[in-house]
Amino acid sequence: MGYSESEALAAADHMSNRYGTSDPFKLAKLDGISIHRSDLGNNILGYSMQISRMPLIVLSWSLNDCQATAVCAHELGHCKMHRGLDTNFFSRVRAEPMVGDNEYQANCFMFELVFGDQEVSPMDYNAVLDQYELPHWMWRYFEVIH
Repeated sequence: MGYSESEALAAADHMSNRYGTSDPFKLAKLDGISIHRSDLGNNILGYSMQISRMPLIVLSWSLNDCQATAVCAHELGHCKMHRGLDTNFFSRVRAEPMVGDNEYQANCFMFELVFGDQEVSPMDYNAVLDQYELPHWMWRYFEVIH
């Protein structure tokens, strides 16, 4: 099932309100989603999949705390919105997704979860993206969530 931009944002809000936190690691645990860390090489940061209908998020050992939070939130979005679809990898080298595709929806979910409660000035978009090691083209998602 495809989600609209607003539905992806609402899914993140619903999950954080339900459990009283926006921490993607806590949300995954509370929702029965396993998280494992693994050596995924230099380019793959994380992915999600289902094993015997049980959702699993795999994150690279190489991620710092901010990066792990963002990637976990993105993959959590896939777990909540795209169950049963093929595994996509969150990688360092990724193109900007088309509006409406699964990666776009997972990015909307991630931004709402990670940044939705923060007031980020447009002057600070790139600094925040740098802190989370996200590409600068993602600045548009700040405008989607506010």
